[in-house]
Amino acid sequence: MSSVVPGLLTFLSIIWTVTSLCTHQSTKHHPDHDVIIVGGSICGLATAVALKSQISSINVQICERATSLRPTGALLSLFPNGVTALKNILGGLQTTRDPKVSLFQMLSQQSVPSQCTIIKQVETGQVTDVRVVKSVEKSNEGKSPGRFILWYQLQNILLEALEATSAADVNCMSLGCEFQTYSFNNSTGLIRATFKSGENTIVTKTCRLLIGADGIRSTLRPLISQSGSTPQIRSYKRIIYRALIDAKDVAPDLIPSIGTAVVYKSATNVGQIFKLQSCSEAKTIALTATVSTEDTEEVVRQWHSSEAKSNWRNAFSDFPTDVLDLIDLCPPCSVYTNCVSDLQINDKVQIPTLCWSQGDEPLLLIGDAVHGMTPSLGQGANVCMEDAIELAMIMRQTNEAADTSI
Repeated sequence: MSSVVPGLLTFLSIIWTVTSLCTHQSTKHHPDHDVIIVGGSICGLATAVALKSQISSINVQICERATSLRPTGALLSLFPNGVTALKNILGGLQTTRDPKVSLFQMLSQQSVPSQCTIIKQVETGQVTDVRVVKSVEKSNEGKSPGRFILWYQLQNILLEALEATSAADVNCMSLGCEFQTYSFNNSTGLIRATFKSGENTIVTKTCRLLIGADGIRSTLRPLISQSGSTPQIRSYKRIIYRALIDAKDVAPDLIPSIGTAVVYKSATNVGQIFKLQSCSEAKTIALTATVSTEDTEEVVRQWHSSEAKSNWRNAFSDFPTDVLDLIDLCPPCSVYTNCVSDLQINDKVQIPTLCWSQGDEPLLLIGDAVHGMTPSLGQGANVCMEDAIELAMIMRQTNEAADTSI
């Protein structure tokens, strides 16, 4: 299923890890959780839902450092591989609002097919290109053009799925819980993970498997030895701005039709791009922009939302008035910024889709934490969801083969 197919060694190593988890189930040592997932974004949520849907008895806890999950301007591209993974993750789970509608059907309703991109030159305002997305016939392996969905819409669908797969009195998400470090007890086979909660509170939790799903700047990855080589973050010295605005505040002639993206490109500053797309039944406009920067990710992370919005406007001050007006309409709380980067992997070191630690420690990296991609590829979220369902299926198969329950 994955676009980066795990090799035999990866598969066997995961099987070995999970089998050892099953073995430890029969001991007297009972952890707080079977699995702890570091990171509660799309990857962490998808992994938790996939595990719980495949193994009903599994006890999963997500630890997310953010104190709240707020709507941001991020727009996700969903390609056939990601849609297929989500279909397997969500299965037949129903929505709480309408029992007749499945969560996967809700996903289909809320996502919008990519149909057309209109490119305008900043200096002249003229349309320089119109790119129409060609439909793919069903006979072609059932594939379809890409779709896009708001980040928080997919986040809410996965949160609802997590609730549907959990007991009413179980809270599977710990917010404001920042991973610090871990230790492994070889005699019990358990991981003891340490988290910071609040300003000064240190919390420890034990588990059978610790999963790092906390993105390209994973705090777990540096602690895991990968044959003496750890992937390094590579910066492209570009910053990406994202935001959402209410369509009712936008002049009608500026609102693209559903499925159409309007892209402003500068002829003199190559790579400086501003894009707007209609989504959510044309009620919301998503803005995305990229520009060169000398600021590091550490600096950008320190910007408060109003500062990020101001820096965005200054960086695009020579763009048309329409673009500046759209930036002015952005609620600061919806502005999301980050530097464009990926993971640079040594050519001599094969880093698989699913990554585990050296030795006997039941640790796993998943999604961007192990194969971080630049946003331009549009595959980061799609591949992480493939990782999630692959891992869950392998764990279920191993659990069944061991004739025991985790």
